[in-house]
Amino acid sequence: MSQKPFARLARWLGLDRNPLRRRCDRIEAIMRLIAVVGVAVAVVFGILLGVRAYGDGLRTEAAQAHSRHLTRATLLQDVPARGLSPSGIAVGRARAEWTAGNGVHWTGVVEAPPGKHTGDVVQIWTDDRGAPARRPQDRETTVVSAMTVGFGLPIGATALLALLVLVTRTVNQRRATRVWEAQWSVVEPMWRINGR
Repeated sequence: MSQKPFARLARWLGLDRNPLRRRCDRIEAIMRLIAVVGVAVAVVFGILLGVRAYGDGLRTEAAQAHSRHLTRATLLQDVPARGLSPSGIAVGRARAEWTAGNGVHWTGVVEAPPGKHTGDVVQIWTDDRGAPARRPQDRETTVVSAMTVGFGLPIGATALLALLVLVTRTVNQRRATRVWEAQWSVVEPMWRINGR
């Protein structure tokens, strides 16, 4: 028998007036309805939080672009290979000296490409005082952060709510099986007697 999609959805959510629906069926339908509404709410909040994270990221980009400066530093020692930077580029650390934009002379440990030697010049990021700083946040980082927040909430909520519906269904199925077996144990002996 073919049903229209909305009629099937209403039945699945327990919104129809089925007189044969048991209490456990109503509980399961309520859990499905809660799950559908919960996912819809999570999607809306995910979008709102994603947009907010993107706006915060844009403000961070602007602030860091204004307060971070690319500066040339002269290495005071060779650069050994140590590991990877957050962006996945091989880097090492070595002592270097540089002059900040405000004229203050600095000496400190900076990240530099492996294989550089004493006296080589490398570019580093500094803050307004001239201290070493991280590279300014770029647009890609802003977008990935906003998408992580925007998609993370709905995906997490969907997984949690699906688990809740699955647990409810499993408990209901086990309970229904126990009830059926108990009722069958009462009916079967009478059926055998009447069947002779």
